[in-house]
Amino acid sequence: MEEKLQQETVQEAVSVRQPQKSALATAGMVLGIVGIATSFIPIVNNASFVLGILALIFGGIALVKKKLMGKAMTALVLGILSVVITLAMQAAMVSAVEDALGDIEDDLDMIAGEKTEDVLRDFLDVSFGSFQVISDEYWEDTKLEVTLKNKSEESKSFSVTVEAVNAEGNRISEDYIYVDTLGAGQSKTVDIFTLVTSDDAAKLKDATFRVVEASAY
Repeated sequence: MEEKLQQETVQEAVSVRQPQKSALATAGMVLGIVGIATSFIPIVNNASFVLGILALIFGGIALVKKKLMGKAMTALVLGILSVVITLAMQAAMVSAVEDALGDIEDDLDMIAGEKTEDVLRDFLDVSFGSFQVISDEYWEDTKLEVTLKNKSEESKSFSVTVEAVNAEGNRISEDYIYVDTLGAGQSKTVDIFTLVTSDDAAKLKDATFRVVEASAY
């Protein structure tokens, strides 16, 4: 009987010395490793977020049960890093997409003439000459010289709508200018209001000319 008790005592001691095993701790650590390895990859890191959460859960359970403390802590750390890195990468990607869409929207607005003030401030200088009426015995020619200068550092094409108004601010007439591919710092002079009626020609002599719409592309 005494010999049997000694054998049971020895077996219990050996059992205590054997390392404790926990499938949860190991699984949590593996999931954390996979999660952090894929957390830098766009789209794929949606799964990394889930893997990180699972690593946190498995590691937390193993830690509570005090099974393989080292692996459990590793699973927790890797899980946290997977979640944090995934969220940071996705936030950065969303920000980059929003910036790109914003640039595209600005370019489209600039092409559509909805950013006239920006075009005149950053890209285009418009200067007007005097309205001229040149008459002969049979015909009357009219023109207004307008000079467009590209003040940006890259080649651009421009379209400009010019309006003529009287002293009361009422529109007399309008004309359109298109200049294709002006290099940086280049300028071009064009004639507009070349086809107007005699009545309008008389009014245009005292008119004020202004840009009402400008596009750059």
